[in-house]
Amino acid sequence: MLADSVAAALRAAISEGEYMPGQQLNEVRASERFDCSRNTLRESFAMLAAERIVERISHRGVFIATPDEDFVRDLYLARAAIEPAAARYGTFPDPGELVSLTESAVLSDAPRPLLNQRFHQKLVAGLGSPTLDRTMSHLLARMRLTFLLTLERYPQIHDNHVQPNIELAHLIAQGERDAAADACRADLMRAMDSILRVL
Repeated sequence: MLADSVAAALRAAISEGEYMPGQQLNEVRASERFDCSRNTLRESFAMLAAERIVERISHRGVFIATPDEDFVRDLYLARAAIEPAAARYGTFPDPGELVSLTESAVLSDAPRPLLNQRFHQKLVAGLGSPTLDRTMSHLLARMRLTFLLTLERYPQIHDNHVQPNIELAHLIAQGERDAAADACRADLMRAMDSILRVL
């Protein structure tokens, strides 16, 4: 279905930081960019609104969501249900890949936010569920909006998660799955508290 593809493309653009919280989406420009009719675009907007990624404001248009406390709490509680389960039960044929990915946040010039998102996406992919993969892509788009909104007041937001991600990847690689799940949940709860303090 074309509307699903357009929604996925919009989600990816948001995850890559191409849109800012509160930014209005121009229907004409967006339909040109994503090569679709305005009706298809409106269907995509409806999907993204259900995911709390965009907001429809009556008589004004469609805007990228601006995270508030409820948005952040809901986002992190959802992640805290899925990601520790992935750390405990996920199947990783080469867990060393997780270690390399997390350590690349220290060693490479790639942007830390994207490496962080790739790690969390790969973590959930270990559960082998297309439904959870889709859910995680929705959550990652919301995560990116949260980071963009809080970055100015919390500039170390990405740096603070590099070492916990490395430690989590090592725990998984060493087969210490219960400890990995506990560490994953604890780090997510710390992140939520830190973000709520600066909102």
